[in-house]
Amino acid sequence: MRTPTHASVPALSALAMSFFCLFSQKPLASEDEIIVISGSAQREAWLLSPATVELRATPSNSILIDSAQLLSSISGVQADSRANFAQDTRLSIRGFGSRSAFGIRGLYLQQDGIPLSTPDGQGQLSSVLLDNIAQVEVLKGPLAALYGNAAGGVVSLYSREPAENAVDVSVAGSDLHRQYKLQADWVNGEQSLSLAAKRFTSDGFRPHAAAEKQQAQLRYHNSIADLISVTARLDYARDPRLQDPLGLSIEAWQQNPEQTAVQAELFDTEKNSRQRQFSLSLSDNNDSEHWQIAAWLGDRSINQRLAFTGSSPTSAGGEVVLDRQFQGINANYRLISADSYNVRIGASLVQSEDNRLGFVNDFGQRGALRRDQLDRADSQDLYARFNWQPQQNWQIQAGWRYSALKLRITDNYITADNPDDSGHKVFYHDAFAAGLSYRINQWLSWYVSAATGFESPTLAEVAYRADGAGVNLTLDASTNQQWESGLKWQTHSITGSINLFYINSHNELLVDSSAGGRTSYRNAAKTQRYGSELQLHWRVNSYFYQRLNAHYLSASFADGLLNNNRLPGVAKAELNWQLSYLPWQDATELSLHSHYRSNVYIDDTNSDSAPSALTFSASAQHQQQWSGVLVNYWIALDNITDKTYVGSVIVNQSNGRAFEPAPGRQLSVGLSARYRW
Repeated sequence: MRTPTHASVPALSALAMSFFCLFSQKPLASEDEIIVISGSAQREAWLLSPATVELRATPSNSILIDSAQLLSSISGVQADSRANFAQDTRLSIRGFGSRSAFGIRGLYLQQDGIPLSTPDGQGQLSSVLLDNIAQVEVLKGPLAALYGNAAGGVVSLYSREPAENAVDVSVAGSDLHRQYKLQADWVNGEQSLSLAAKRFTSDGFRPHAAAEKQQAQLRYHNSIADLISVTARLDYARDPRLQDPLGLSIEAWQQNPEQTAVQAELFDTEKNSRQRQFSLSLSDNNDSEHWQIAAWLGDRSINQRLAFTGSSPTSAGGEVVLDRQFQGINANYRLISADSYNVRIGASLVQSEDNRLGFVNDFGQRGALRRDQLDRADSQDLYARFNWQPQQNWQIQAGWRYSALKLRITDNYITADNPDDSGHKVFYHDAFAAGLSYRINQWLSWYVSAATGFESPTLAEVAYRADGAGVNLTLDASTNQQWESGLKWQTHSITGSINLFYINSHNELLVDSSAGGRTSYRNAAKTQRYGSELQLHWRVNSYFYQRLNAHYLSASFADGLLNNNRLPGVAKAELNWQLSYLPWQDATELSLHSHYRSNVYIDDTNSDSAPSALTFSASAQHQQQWSGVLVNYWIALDNITDKTYVGSVIVNQSNGRAFEPAPGRQLSVGLSARYRW
């Protein structure tokens, strides 16, 4: 396929727009039916905004144990479940974040406007109480760059807001998992208080894969003198036991995908963690878009045993002990507001500090010290966003963000064999983005946007050099330029969008060497990504509705020895389709789901790949009222055909264990009861 030029993206979009202009249906009855988004600084009608945003309400008929359950059906998002609770969901958006071997990189994560990402661009969703998330919003494309460092896409989670006095009890399980949850809500006028607690246990579908997770959340909302809206949230997550069965080699996966690597039991690989966080948000009680202030602080501790001893004098050790302190404040203010335009300014200060220790893993027992260092990341950001509607059918959005990120490593483990690895580096970068949208008619709009963004190396990526001599201060941030154009439409029965995008990146990070627990990186690659995304929600009638989400992504290296190789960890095509039947309106819902993902390469050299897979699942849910108690029960069957496939790959794995197998057929059931007064 010929690589598109920069000019061809809007040209192709214009051709698509001409085609869809021939499509005609009865327009919307009122503006109130338009979906509202919050992916940019202000909440605007979805059809008139040039932002590419997709929203999902969280499912109520499943065991929510993995963020992939919330994100996998969104076009442009590749959410690979590792089926391994010691590792977080592998998440990438349009190829951003694909190089991450663990955790989430290259994407900005937040909950209720509070960052879940550290200043250097690392993040994870495993500590989030997913059952209390009401809605997930994903902002893709150029306008995501306005969120600063490592904002190849923005994943925003929004907590449920209690609407009435109620107590909920729920129980769910399968042959592998068990989950118990209790929640109590109290509402009095503008005041509300919500308390939730959850416990989850799993045997794991492979040996040495057991898990236990405990979570709690307290949320309070009130107004002060009818002037200031106050929301406070306290989150607690503890994982006392997360065994790690490790990835499998290609040969081992083909032989038996349910086996565990022998190194897992030999070194007793597992992780335990605890996270506590307090968040406070203030805003104008009469107009939440006038001004907003958010502050947060917390700590996170991790103890993890890896699959090697790490006994070498220059090794980082085979057992990791990390204690993180983090805090920050973010504020924004609508500086100028008029009928057709507004200007918003804001600033943020965010800091994280990691006390990191490494010990020899003496086959499951803690051995001698091999690492003692303090890692610190500080970011200071300023930003401005502009929105102008010169005419009723036109809208222009633009923004600028300035970011200063300082990384500092203080090495406290210095011996004759292990030199001082201390050092620091500061990254200064600007991000620009602009978008234009034209409302063709009441149900169809066209948009185009462009941006420049950046992604700094993380603390983990600057920690080592290939020669073992200190921190890697030669690493630079990668930069990218993005272009996008597309169509959105919404009628009484159909909501959908289609887009075309092109991304050009420079100085992408590659793995330079990986040995003894130390992985070093280098700036070496130019990458090119282009593709298309489709989302379509169709309400056939009062009984049937369908949802189709699909994307095509060509992501490859564009220079050097890797020229034309595909980016590892990135599927070229993905498709999700859901058909739902409501025989008695909202009381009962029967659904059939299908998911297709093309093959995924495991390393930069494209030496091998996880094969493509097509899977099916089905679910049924029913609600009924019993003497003031609302009862909801459901049943779900995942992987109906018992397909053997790879759930996720570990990219650039030097030991060859790159495949993380997905579970086979699995039946789960659940029951919840809600008492209201």
